[in-house]
Amino acid sequence: MTIKTALLATLVLALAACEKSGDDTNPPGEAAASPAAGGSDAGAAGDASGEAKTPPGAPDVKWADKTFEQRKTWMGIEVLPKMKKAFKEYDEAQFKGFGCETCHGEDGKERNYEMPTDSIYPLPKDDPVKAAMEYDEAVTKFMVERVVPETAAMLDMQPYDPATGEGFGCFGCHPME
Repeated sequence: MTIKTALLATLVLALAACEKSGDDTNPPGEAAASPAAGGSDAGAAGDASGEAKTPPGAPDVKWADKTFEQRKTWMGIEVLPKMKKAFKEYDEAQFKGFGCETCHGEDGKERNYEMPTDSIYPLPKDDPVKAAMEYDEAVTKFMVERVVPETAAMLDMQPYDPATGEGFGCFGCHPME
């Protein structure tokens, strides 16, 4: 695989790369916020003190409504493992070091993981799939057929529909040329 394949392969995964967290709603290294500060959602199982706690990554909260901390945690416990598996199945050798930086770039943390990122292959505004197919057909098919739909589902979105211009697609991750 070439560098351009690696760049294109990060189409959707920029959203899929965050640190994995295991047992609280905050990603590793982040302090827990108090309920008064908006760090806890009511209605979930309570802890020993009887205070309601939100499960890690707030799985019952739609992506658009998650806090920044919930999004980071969701990326780590849901999106990153699934996309890492998908990319390694696609090309184990090329994606053996798959992680946050694969999609968000080396400066992801400094940019608060904002997407799209200029760290991955830019696509033209007009017919990005056609341009990507001309660039690398195999990885584009993988992106369109597997990465986009799986990532869209994890982000509570529909895959991009060219007829309506709505949904999650190329420009959710890739910068526009």
